[in-house]
Amino acid sequence: MLNLTYFLTAIKEADMFAIFRPGPFICAEWDLGGLPAWLLRDPKMHFRSNYKPFLEAVDKYFDRLMAVVKKFEFTSNGGPIIALQLDDEFGAYGNTIFHPEDVEYLKALENNVRKNGFNELLFTSDTWATKQGTLPGLKLFFNS
Repeated sequence: MLNLTYFLTAIKEADMFAIFRPGPFICAEWDLGGLPAWLLRDPKMHFRSNYKPFLEAVDKYFDRLMAVVKKFEFTSNGGPIIALQLDDEFGAYGNTIFHPEDVEYLKALENNVRKNGFNELLFTSDTWATKQGTLPGLKLFFNS
């Protein structure tokens, strides 16, 4: 049930496509949005930001995850993954004004994914009301 390689292989064998949503923030319906609770050990922790200890943890997570995932890219490997979502509804997080440091955070996510060899479409998903949790050049999809 928790074997990502098995799951992605099953998707490929079923001749289906996958839109991969690794986070680091997955959604508000999960405790801490799917972020690990051990991050709370740092009393200065700033989630979903360019706070260096947070980005270091995200980099370690993406480095390990992308080692598995890039084998399942559609364009370069014939796998089922056709797109990857960076974060989730980031424009609705915190302030209603998108700050320069927000762009730095999203850019750090994009850079890590690309550094790890992922070449498919990257996108963000946001609410129709904010429309700001994205980067130039990335696709933006709206949630209702």
